[in-house]
Amino acid sequence: MPDIVGHLVDIHQYQTTQFSAYGGQHWFLVESLILGFILCFRLIPYTTDLMVNASAGLAAKYFGNKSRTLVINASTNNPELVNMVAAFCMRKAGGVANPLGSNLANIYLMYLVAPLYVMLRWKLKRDTDRLQRFKKLIRTERRLIYQHLGMAFLMFAFSIIGFWVLTASHPFGGLSEEVQIQPGSFLIAAALVCVIGIVAFQYWNKRLQERDPELFEAIDDEEHTDSWRQFIGGTTGLVMSSFAVNWLFLAWTQIYEASLTVYLGAAIFTGLHYFVGALITSLPEMNVAMEGYSKITRADLNTALSAASVSNMTNLAIAVLGILLIILLKAMGLELSL
Repeated sequence: MPDIVGHLVDIHQYQTTQFSAYGGQHWFLVESLILGFILCFRLIPYTTDLMVNASAGLAAKYFGNKSRTLVINASTNNPELVNMVAAFCMRKAGGVANPLGSNLANIYLMYLVAPLYVMLRWKLKRDTDRLQRFKKLIRTERRLIYQHLGMAFLMFAFSIIGFWVLTASHPFGGLSEEVQIQPGSFLIAAALVCVIGIVAFQYWNKRLQERDPELFEAIDDEEHTDSWRQFIGGTTGLVMSSFAVNWLFLAWTQIYEASLTVYLGAAIFTGLHYFVGALITSLPEMNVAMEGYSKITRADLNTALSAASVSNMTNLAIAVLGILLIILLKAMGLELSL
C-alpha cells in the first residue's frame, strides 16, 4: 500500500515552506477540512444510505418485515465497522474506539439533534399540523421513548466499562501517554463486558416484539429496494471513504500533534476516533432517525428511537469483533498501537 499519509504530510510541508508568505502553513488544514466535510457529510452518509435501503429491502424480501427494523438500524453501523477495520489495516488498534465512542454520539444525535431538527423544519415551514401531530405522538408514546432511552444509556455504560477494561483508562479528559492496549486476559474481559450488554439488549428487544409486534410490522416500505447491486455499490464506496478518513486522522496526528494533544491526550488517533470518527459514523443513523420522526407513526417512531438503542447494541458487537481481531493480530506477532 502506498504511503498516502507520508504524501499528505509532504504536501503540508511543501505548502508551508514554499508559500509561507501567503499563509501556506494553514492551507493543508483548510484543504483537509474541506475533504473531510465532503467525506463525512456527503460520501459516507450517501453510500451508507444506499447500503441501508438495499439491506432493508433484502431483509423484507428474505426474512419478512419483522426483521427489518433491526436490519435497518444495525446496517447503519457499517461505517463504524469499516472505519475500525481500516484503522486495523494501518496497525492502529485505536480504531476500536470508533464503535465505542459512537454509543455516545448516537444518544445526542438521535434523541436531541434529530427531533429538534425535524420540529424546527416544520416550524420554519409553518406546518403546524405535522408539528402538533408529532408532539401528540411523543406524549402518547412516552413509555416507548423512555424504554429506548434507558437501553441506549445502558449500552453506553457498557461501552465505557469495556473501554476502561480495554485500556485501563477512560476517553474523557485526554488519554495519557502511558495508555496502551491491555494484555490478553483484559481483552477477553472487555469483550465479555460487551457481550453481556448485547445479551441484555436482545432480551429487552425480544420482549418488546412480543408485547407490541405492530411496531415492527407496520412500516412503509416504499423507499427500500431489494437490490444487490445497490448494496455492493454502497459498501464499496463506504470502504473507500473510510480509508480516506483514517488517512486524514493519521496525517493530522503527525502534523498537528502539539495542538491535538491538548484536547485529546497523547493517544491522538484513538481520541479522534472516539469523538470525531464516532460523530462522523453516526450521521447515517441520524438520517434514519429524522426520516422515522418525519413519518409520525408509532412504527416509524420506534425505528427512529432504535437508531440509537439498536445501533448502540450493534456497536458493542462491533467492539467485540474488534477486540477478537486485536487478539488475533497480536497472536500473529503484529504490533498495534493506539
